[in-house]
Amino acid sequence: MTENTPSLKEKLEGSKKYLQNADLKEKDLEGANLQGAELGGADMRRANLKRIFLSEGKISKANLSEADLSNANLSGADLNKSNLGGANLQNAYIRRADLRGANLSETNLSKANLRECALFKAWIKRADCSQANMQNIKGAQLHMQGSILRRTKLEGADLSGARLDGVNFEDAGLQTANLSRANLKGANLNRTDLRGANLRYVVGLTREQIELALIDKKTLLPNYLKVKWESETKFQVIDKKD
Repeated sequence: MTENTPSLKEKLEGSKKYLQNADLKEKDLEGANLQGAELGGADMRRANLKRIFLSEGKISKANLSEADLSNANLSGADLNKSNLGGANLQNAYIRRADLRGANLSETNLSKANLRECALFKAWIKRADCSQANMQNIKGAQLHMQGSILRRTKLEGADLSGARLDGVNFEDAGLQTANLSRANLKGANLNRTDLRGANLRYVVGLTREQIELALIDKKTLLPNYLKVKWESETKFQVIDKKD
């Protein structure tokens, strides 16, 4: 390569509107500025996308499985039905991205910002979402079985009808979240903040789980669990099924 020959990153930055179905498998695009790029259907498996700037990118149905997207900016990006399985999204900024129907199973989303993301029917099974910001996500019918959400911010999240069985919510904040009809079988609710949350019609919730959590008089519980308040903070849970 001569001194004046542009690198792949420079070529892509110059033609970012014409990258649909591009073959970028295992390519090194660290730090590239591809804001608003048209990458629908692109193959970016195992690519180095650290610190890449893809804000407002059109990346639907792309394959980013096992790619390194740590510290990437994907804010407002269209990732509808994209495959990010096994990818590293640690510290990524993904706020308000469209991830409906996307696969994020077995990803590293620790400390990532997914605030206000659209996650309807997305798959985030067995993922590490510890300390992530997932406030106000639209995650109805989300599949999240077996994921880790320790100390994750989920205030105001819509998780109605979500599969949350086996999820570790230890020390997570779910204030005012909507979990109506969600499956919480086997979920770890140790010190989980459920004040003001809607747990009406949930599946698999037990008295023991609630006793480990933080609730208040605004928390809506399923009909089979009755709370007898002894003080503003102390309560007794009665399971009508016993």
